[in-house]
Amino acid sequence: MRITDANRFKVFIRLTPHLCPFESAFSLKKMIWFILLTASIVRIWGINFALPLRCGHTDEAVVIAYTIRFFTGLNPEPFFDYPTLYLYILFILYCAYFILGLTAGKFGTIPEFITSYYSNAAPFILIGRFLTVTFSIATVYLTYIFAKKLFDRKTGLLAALFLSLSWQHVLSSHYATTDIMAAFLTLVTVFFVWEICLTKSLKSYILAGLFCGLSIASKYYGGIIFPLILLFGWKNKKYLGISFLMVIIGFFIGCPYAFIDYSGFLARFYDRFNLIIGWSQSAGAIPGSHNAIPFSALLNYPKIFLEGLGYFLAVSAFAGFIILIINRTKENIFLMTVILILLVFFGSWKSYAGRYTLALYPFFGIISGLAVKKIKNKAAFTAVLLVFAVVTLPKIIKTDILLSEKDTRVIAREWILKNIPGGSKILRGPRCPEFPNDSYLVKIDYDNKIKKGSFKNISKEFDYVITSSLHTDPETFTDSLQKNGKVIYEISKESIGEDQNPAIKIYKLNGPAKDAKSR
Repeated sequence: MRITDANRFKVFIRLTPHLCPFESAFSLKKMIWFILLTASIVRIWGINFALPLRCGHTDEAVVIAYTIRFFTGLNPEPFFDYPTLYLYILFILYCAYFILGLTAGKFGTIPEFITSYYSNAAPFILIGRFLTVTFSIATVYLTYIFAKKLFDRKTGLLAALFLSLSWQHVLSSHYATTDIMAAFLTLVTVFFVWEICLTKSLKSYILAGLFCGLSIASKYYGGIIFPLILLFGWKNKKYLGISFLMVIIGFFIGCPYAFIDYSGFLARFYDRFNLIIGWSQSAGAIPGSHNAIPFSALLNYPKIFLEGLGYFLAVSAFAGFIILIINRTKENIFLMTVILILLVFFGSWKSYAGRYTLALYPFFGIISGLAVKKIKNKAAFTAVLLVFAVVTLPKIIKTDILLSEKDTRVIAREWILKNIPGGSKILRGPRCPEFPNDSYLVKIDYDNKIKKGSFKNISKEFDYVITSSLHTDPETFTDSLQKNGKVIYEISKESIGEDQNPAIKIYKLNGPAKDAKSR
């Protein structure tokens, strides 16, 4: 039989997926791995942020410091600012690091191991940051699984893609803090609440309750998901009671000292609750304002989400929410209920920040995917995804580049080492250059106690003062410093993100000084 050119072409088309791995890798089923790879790259790029600073990110430094304290006892008291699940997982990783270091001869004892953190914090910080990245990528994958279960694979892929390139989610994934893990466990809990809706099985009640408890043990707001269990599982009272018991068990697993040392836990919990949420005071007061406005965070959501999601995802999520309202299927009503509960809850807080709302981001990804999937024309669909890439990627790439560059505090420290003689007496506040192994006599004025005192005494005791734009000094101190000190070095750089690239000034004090008059 004669093989015509047309037949050859047909055979080539049939064989192409097998002959060209690149083509088959981008099939719909395998696209999730490309999305996860993309998510990994943008989250690992810049993971060296502010190293070797120990306090490059304030919350991160607090989490790590208290985790290291577990080597002397597992009670976090007085630190119940966060529940302890993330800290205990991080502690297990530190134990593994200690054992490896002990085997390699790097550490001889636990005290040596702890001391090594204060002289070289980088390994401890990176372990924590990679733990966060792991939970972040797991969140992207679970968003795909959940959206596929609710709707279809295409919606799942779009949801995962949109979450993988959500700026706030990417930024928060660079830090060894509890926010990303809490968002992951909240999503897991909602996943099993949906299982309650589908199967009504005892297993789904148990797992929803257990993960709700673990979510609370990672960040206290996880408890807001339990009303979902009540709402969608109220018909089976027996199973509901078992689910509530599993919430308690899950919370105990992750935060046992909330029960063992309940008085210490409650005292600190109520203090943090009033500081962040403030329901016992004036709900929703705008930080720094005298007149409280209820649900002020709700009023600020447009700004928060435009920054955290970007314009494309903010608009597509809004469009997706409209679809939930108009097309009231069982799945849509469930999603709308989850989003509304979280929105109203976070909106009632006195304090607000993008990272506080990370639990919403997987659901924003899903409803954005739902909206974009409605575009049936292939050319228009492709054009929309190109617009998404064009408006989203530049900010993420710029952020990762800035995170990967030397922080201003690191650059300032290098200048100091070259230009200020050893043995000099330096006064600095928090969020300034650090000097763990250097020959300077450094005093850290965390709470401005020294700066609120006499400037004459400061000028006698110190040779240099370092200030940071991320820390507010007393006004009288600033006035006296400007009159009696000389700026010998300053640096500032563009900053995108939290605790990044503060403007640093180094002052040389000129002997006896006069105090500025109090205002």
